[in-house]
Amino acid sequence: MNLHHLMHFLAVADTGSFSRASELVHLTQPALSRSIQMLEQDLGARLIDRVGKRNELTPLGVAVAEKARRIVSETVDLKRTAELLSQGEGGQIRLGLGYAPSAMFAGPLLTYMLSHYPRVDVHLSTASPDIQLAALRERTLDALLVHSRAVRPHDDLHLDLIGTAQSGFMCRRGHPLARRRNVGFDEILNFPVVSTMLSDEATRTLVEQFGPAAHSARLLRASADSATALIEAVNATDAIFLGALGTARAWLEKGEIVLVKLDRPLDIDAPYAFVTLAGRTQSPVLEKVRVFCTQLVAQKIRNAT
Repeated sequence: MNLHHLMHFLAVADTGSFSRASELVHLTQPALSRSIQMLEQDLGARLIDRVGKRNELTPLGVAVAEKARRIVSETVDLKRTAELLSQGEGGQIRLGLGYAPSAMFAGPLLTYMLSHYPRVDVHLSTASPDIQLAALRERTLDALLVHSRAVRPHDDLHLDLIGTAQSGFMCRRGHPLARRRNVGFDEILNFPVVSTMLSDEATRTLVEQFGPAAHSARLLRASADSATALIEAVNATDAIFLGALGTARAWLEKGEIVLVKLDRPLDIDAPYAFVTLAGRTQSPVLEKVRVFCTQLVAQKIRNAT
């Protein structure tokens, strides 16, 4: 028994005629008859009775026709689903985002997916790296988008570095330092500095570049998991945000937030990684998400300098 036998049988059941059914399935009548006979042999009983010039389903034929319709329908739907997935037009993606990457990627990614792939179900979640990694290994997430330093290399993980974003100090448009050039680090310290939690590497780099006062324990007056909340606070106060420029892209491009122009380059960067399970077959749409995020990191931010 195979799917073609069921489809041939349904053609006869629907038309009541071998001649019309043969035209429908593009077979000769002898070939169609042989296909039905093979199905009957597999099932061990007749499915169609010839009554004069009419063809009637036997009781078994009626039951088989009912089940065959469901099988054929589900098979057609399965093929369509596979086609959509291969074209990136269907299915779902479940992406875990780090706290800072969420501020940079979530909005643009949702806009891109809803505009270009509206039939793809998109689920974004934000949590700590440990929680996200556990969800990835449990297969409740398809991929992670995090700072590369937040995930240690492991045999079961595939880390794809998608680029490095520039970091800097940012303030509101009307801030006393907004229009200044060659701002010294000591002038930054006259205002509250806020950020998401800084990595040990970022803290070490700050101390090497600006001295002990730049240690995160002394530098930061406020920290939060949500970079968006911090930026909103900066936009309403004289606080200064330290982080990847991409996290404040919307505000920077509107001119609401500006980059503080230091008297020396800031050596902190934000490298991002797209993390998947090694050896796991991924949905083609996930590759489109990775490419989009890579391009987003590479984009220069208007009005940032």
